[in-house]
Amino acid sequence: MIALTICLMLPVSGLAGPSICGAPLDTNATSSDGFCWNATTFGGFNYPVNKHRDFVASENWWGERLQYIEKDGQDELGKNNPGNHVIGEGELIYSTRQFSNKYELVSELGLNVNSTPAELGGMFYYKLPWFGKPYATVENDARQLANIVITQGGSDKKTLKAGDTWDLGKGYSLAVNQVDVDGKKVWFSLCKNGKELESGIVNADGTVESQIFTATADFGDGKDQLYFMTYIDSVFMSATDSVAVFKYTWLIDKDDILIIENGDEYQGFEVIETSKDGVVLENSKSITLNLDKDVKNYFTDSWYFQTSDKGKGSTSPSGYIILPAKELDKPGNYTLRGVPVDTAVASTDGFYWDATTFGGFNYPINKHRDFIASENWWGERLQYVEKDGQEELGKNNPGNHVIGEGELLYSTRQFSEKHKVVSELGLNANTTPAELGGMFYYKLPWFGKPYVTVDNDPTQLANIVINQDGKNKKTLKAGETWDLGKGYSLTVNQVDVEGNKVWFSLSKKGEELESAIVEADGTVDDKTFTATADFGDGKDQLYFITYIDSVFVSATDSVAVFKYTWLIDKDDILIIENGNEYQGFEVTETPKDGIVLENSKSITLNLDKDKKNYFTDSWYFQTSDKGKGSASPDGYVIYPAMDVVVEDKNATEPAANSTEEANVTSTSNESENISADYRTAPSSEVADSEGMNSGPEETAEGSSAKLPGFGIVSGVFGVLACLAFRRKS
Repeated sequence: MIALTICLMLPVSGLAGPSICGAPLDTNATSSDGFCWNATTFGGFNYPVNKHRDFVASENWWGERLQYIEKDGQDELGKNNPGNHVIGEGELIYSTRQFSNKYELVSELGLNVNSTPAELGGMFYYKLPWFGKPYATVENDARQLANIVITQGGSDKKTLKAGDTWDLGKGYSLAVNQVDVDGKKVWFSLCKNGKELESGIVNADGTVESQIFTATADFGDGKDQLYFMTYIDSVFMSATDSVAVFKYTWLIDKDDILIIENGDEYQGFEVIETSKDGVVLENSKSITLNLDKDVKNYFTDSWYFQTSDKGKGSTSPSGYIILPAKELDKPGNYTLRGVPVDTAVASTDGFYWDATTFGGFNYPINKHRDFIASENWWGERLQYVEKDGQEELGKNNPGNHVIGEGELLYSTRQFSEKHKVVSELGLNANTTPAELGGMFYYKLPWFGKPYVTVDNDPTQLANIVINQDGKNKKTLKAGETWDLGKGYSLTVNQVDVEGNKVWFSLSKKGEELESAIVEADGTVDDKTFTATADFGDGKDQLYFITYIDSVFVSATDSVAVFKYTWLIDKDDILIIENGNEYQGFEVTETPKDGIVLENSKSITLNLDKDKKNYFTDSWYFQTSDKGKGSASPDGYVIYPAMDVVVEDKNATEPAANSTEEANVTSTSNESENISADYRTAPSSEVADSEGMNSGPEETAEGSSAKLPGFGIVSGVFGVLACLAFRRKS
């Protein structure tokens, strides 16, 4: 019972918190020096979109890199040895370089060298991304890092009445003491943990120099270093209140400085090079990858390598897919983004994203080969197609920011999937129970979510209620009910006296749909239960599977263990037809293997790094500011994105927002920020139930002992019920 209790408390395998992933690489197709990820290809890294050019430059690049470098001549990673899954000591290199950043005050007010207040010490400060989080460098030295407590976005304001206190984070606060009688000056104090650090009276009706307040201190190896600034945008008084409006507030934690030195170890990496510009580290121990799509191979506290199963690369039977990933273990708002495209560089047909380059798409890692195939590919595509010969997107017209009607195509094709009972038990065409109708069923990703196609027809979609992972079990005692989701439930009625059969019922909203007695000691056919119904345009279609792994009894309880449970919602079928509209797209083609849609209205992009240009209910284009592409003064960077929320399961109130610095829409606490996310975890990491239920629980099996059986009356009823409703006995 103790073991059972512990198992019920553990997070479900494969259903842990969501993750973000880097670009997947195929060991069959990648040379040993090709295993390299930067801020545009791994969402665990910090990525300010307006600095794209410098972040991806081949020389003197900024930001972070993760790269494999072969050193010992053994176990080389890549196409020369596609099955190798050992990264030797010192062969995984993490590098990070600082980059300049204008103060919001400077950029928003359009200040230059001559008009920037002298108290700032210049127009810029420097940041260093350190394991995905941006820090401010002390004295512009990458070896001394300070937490960024807050950097107030250019369009953000904080309004405080006299007597109000603003919690800035990390124990810091700003309190408005008084506003003068003429309504032009404000007296405020900066405090930490209740102790006043600075106090100032600022004139809100003067020059930039008079409206700004700064504070300095000695910290790190620096003397008289800037650590705080704010700007009084306005002060006004009403009949009842006096109010001050603060903008461009910037604060770093002067009391918590990280000093980085050669030989130091951080999260499994050893520092091997330090300079004023950056830091280089390498793995201090070898990494042996477990080639299993459901296993996370951690190489830092939160970063891990996700792989496919062995042999799921493009050609070699021993090759595999590998990508870096980061678990989102903190509540907050996060952004899943696609690979950025530069309009000054990309040709018209280069604005194209698939499941490996946009995190909003469904991506089962073991099907990588078929998802990226040039012909007969599976999954989703988003592509710009020039049609009217006007306002072409791309390097021939890098400043164009209008996508014409019908020029943005969303395509999706169905793909085959083995039932878990087939794949986990190693069944083939001859040993698969006939009731399944075959070894496979088909899924269609539809705006990022996988559906089951009814009768293998992509124009008829059914919600996946639950798809129980092969490693998970659900243990139910007699009388217990399992909530499957969407109103469906499974109830164990009784376990027989010999302890080898279980009588259970499948219900929806309290109404019984199926009932059966299944033998747990028989063949696969005996232990598998299926249910069919007429729905969509299909007759006698499979909608439910479960498998009785074992039945056992103790002195007090009788228990059944269920595995490979699969259920689709037969009562809620989406029918797709030509001409239908979905989320701003019109269906233009419905071939037998997929759907093609195009935007029904033109899309005019707002070229502002802080604006989201929605083209569906949840997907949007994020751009840099105009002119922030690589070459043209009119070019810009663009990528598709979507937002997700990680809830705080321990909180009764919604979690505080945590936003990436390039997408600031409210005052952000930088100490909690991570970069925009490249893509979500492969589908093996996300329940097919799509969040509709908590998923199956992995439990320990108990010992076998006899209990009283069904009894005479219930036994007779059970036999009659089985004869009437059974699929297996």
